[in-house]
Amino acid sequence: MWKWIKVVPLSFLPEGGTAVIVDFYGGRNMITRLMAMGLTVGTKIRIVKSTGPGPVLIEVRGTRLALGRGVATKILVKEV
Repeated sequence: MWKWIKVVPLSFLPEGGTAVIVDFYGGRNMITRLMAMGLTVGTKIRIVKSTGPGPVLIEVRGTRLALGRGVATKILVKEV
């Protein structure tokens, strides 16, 4: 039997939520930049701040990163 995985953009997750990166939706330069920051497929992340205007603050591998909402929308994740 198939297990359906709910994949959503990173910017849709609530504060305090954790997720695993599944895929990216963007150009080669954006994906290369994200991978250089440690955001790779299979990486576990935690949402620190997501509400209000401004960037989405995440924690990945012990480091906090601020991503613009446009970029955060192009990172597809599944909640854990």
